[in-house]
Amino acid sequence: MTSTVKVIFVCLGNICRSPLADGLMLHKITERGLENFFEVDSAGTYAGHAGERADSRMRSTAQKHGVELASIARQFLAEDLDHYDYVIVMDDSNYSNVTRLATDDTQLSKVSKLRSFDKKASNKDVDDPYYGGISGFENCYQVVSESVDNFIDHLIQTHNIPTP
Repeated sequence: MTSTVKVIFVCLGNICRSPLADGLMLHKITERGLENFFEVDSAGTYAGHAGERADSRMRSTAQKHGVELASIARQFLAEDLDHYDYVIVMDDSNYSNVTRLATDDTQLSKVSKLRSFDKKASNKDVDDPYYGGISGFENCYQVVSESVDNFIDHLIQTHNIPTP
């Protein structure tokens, strides 16, 4: 049996983008019958929202698509670089904040931007919808959903995960 692949998604406050990616990945791997192969979490580089649920606008947008966001915000810790196999960040600022905590090349190699898995391999930022209108949350959902699908496909291939 393939060992568990450990993934953590990281944004600034852990209330919009990273809980969406966390919830979408859990939803999509469950749909594919792959939930036993993964450990999924999310965190923020800023601790100001620790203990809170995802932003209500993000939860509402996800729920409209049948996805539950159950995560509780927490701060990303240096120890997470040892525990997780993949540290997937939402933007350049998150990338800088996380890589600053890395103590060696192995930890650095675990960090990628989520949009490096979009169809164009754009490596762009996932825009933070927090200060915008509801359309920004829907756009964020679409971008994260596509990238998470492609990321899961990448993990299946990379780790030889058997698909049902």
